[in-house]
Amino acid sequence: MLMENVLASLGLALLFIVLGVPLMLGKVKRNSLYGARFPATMADDRVWDVVNRKTGLMFVAGGAVAGIVDLLAVAGVVTRDVGQYVVGALVVYILIASVWLWRYSERVARDRGVTARDMEVGRTTPLLVAIGCFAVAVAGVLSAFSTPNPWLGFRVPATFADPAVWHQVNLKAGLTLSVLSGVFGFMFLGLRSMTESERKRLFSGLFIGWLAAILLVAVAGTLFANSLAR
Repeated sequence: MLMENVLASLGLALLFIVLGVPLMLGKVKRNSLYGARFPATMADDRVWDVVNRKTGLMFVAGGAVAGIVDLLAVAGVVTRDVGQYVVGALVVYILIASVWLWRYSERVARDRGVTARDMEVGRTTPLLVAIGCFAVAVAGVLSAFSTPNPWLGFRVPATFADPAVWHQVNLKAGLTLSVLSGVFGFMFLGLRSMTESERKRLFSGLFIGWLAAILLVAVAGTLFANSLAR
């Protein structure tokens, strides 16, 4: 199981690199599916290029560091338990990077003379984020009723060491994550019926709130797992 965890973590690290390289090289033009899609980046090609080059660099850097750690685990230089931490670290890394990139995109937009009037949230962006919320909600439900595995669930040493701990932690953390993400998903859908000014006012706060909720569940789940393992 430990080797499977490391290989799964290594695969995720390679995916980060594969996704990041085209962005880092500026090969991805403004689109509705792939890249850092913030109001500022979608408003101007120059902002898109600057921010997504930075996004790609962060993806490649994160994937490279994670990949090196995983390869060291495969070679036996470090313990293979590390695979359980690398995936979680990458998730936290992306959450923090997303918030930072959002703020960075707004700063770049101001430097390029892009005004708030130009930075429309639109109706598509809330829909895509809502789909992401519902995907996380489904993953939460699946993890709540899962058994120890290298792909899905709250994967820390304490949960892998004891199936009973895995069940308790994933049941509570998975369902909590599912409910929170589902609520945020419906709130994002609600933005589509609002005016553009209302969407601009609420979207950023909701997005950061959703990321904070995921991080809070992750921290609480870790503490709960460790308390059960004592």
